[in-house]
Amino acid sequence: MTPTPSGIHFANHPDMNRPHLAATLAALLAGLALTSCSLLKFTISSGDEPLPKEQMRLRTMTRGFYYDLTNEVARTADSIAAAAPRTSTKLAAIRWKIDATRAASSAALQTLPEVALADTWIFCRSMERYFDAQPDSLLFDAQTPLARDAAARLARRARRLAEELLSGERYELMERFVDRYLELNPPEKGEPAAADTSLAWIEFLEANGLEADLATGTVAEVLADASDKVSGQSRQLVNSVGWSKQMLELRMEQDSLRTRLGAQLDSLERGFERLVVVAEHMPEISDHLLEEIRAQATQLIRTLNYSVDNAFMQFDGQRTALEHYITTERQAVIDQLHRAAEETVQTALDAVPGMIGRIVFYVVAGLVVLLGLPFLAGFWLGGLRQKLRHAREKTGAPRQ
Repeated sequence: MTPTPSGIHFANHPDMNRPHLAATLAALLAGLALTSCSLLKFTISSGDEPLPKEQMRLRTMTRGFYYDLTNEVARTADSIAAAAPRTSTKLAAIRWKIDATRAASSAALQTLPEVALADTWIFCRSMERYFDAQPDSLLFDAQTPLARDAAARLARRARRLAEELLSGERYELMERFVDRYLELNPPEKGEPAAADTSLAWIEFLEANGLEADLATGTVAEVLADASDKVSGQSRQLVNSVGWSKQMLELRMEQDSLRTRLGAQLDSLERGFERLVVVAEHMPEISDHLLEEIRAQATQLIRTLNYSVDNAFMQFDGQRTALEHYITTERQAVIDQLHRAAEETVQTALDAVPGMIGRIVFYVVAGLVVLLGLPFLAGFWLGGLRQKLRHAREKTGAPRQ
């Protein structure tokens, strides 16, 4: 399946080779580092008007639903991975878990409560429609019904949440907005992703004669919102690192360097956990932790490069040994052919004298037959004639 710029990749990808794996890991680490740095950049409003209770409740309940959503997706993906016999299906389940929770966090942790609810609702319905439209072979094979059931439950919960938190008119407007957005951005054209509908929602309300509530609250509320975002994104970051490690372990089950790389990944995961703790309490030292993590990532990539170089060196050695073996066997075959030819020629030469003797014998016998038989026949006939003449002479018979 062709990846989209911001889509969630649910398809089964073929196993990557080592150079692609190192490049993917480097890109992942760079993206995570940039994401973690952006968590520490926020602005504080100077307003002194607190958020209305309805907006505060809307924000709190939407983010509470986000945590339930991530737990539901994680449990379902773990069940699929545990029951799937194929490694590609396990990798697809983990990839869904990573991308879906990341998209859900982007949707639910927005500043405007109504936009966060709308985006979360859109994401749940997009995921439901996408799973219903795709065949099992492009999702999770025989375990696909588990994901479809989970997506359907989350879509129903998102609708009920909007119905409980919004007034009747506001709920009808948001439902129309969600339906219109899904019509313009059907999940069949691309994998579901987190939508940012802030501008679209404001324009939609203005088109219906209403104004969006853009209040950010007091300084304390802004700080609490920023802290909540940092905490949610940090949790998502840690989960993504741990799940990415599971994907790497599945891809390297037959790798002789699995133990060493596993230790490196464990160290990298502990580094990200330390980053989360420090980012929540001491943002000023996060750069130092990022440098340490980058150094560990560099060491890990060097280890991967060394393993790739070592594998190619072993391949070259095996190729040289194979060429030597083939050359030796070919020389042995040639020597055997030479010996067989020499033996054949010698055998033929040894048989020549006997053959010549038989030829001479047959020639002499033929000469004897051709010359001796007529001579013997003539000699016998002459003797017989002489005997007859003597016999006539004795008897006085006249000569004829």
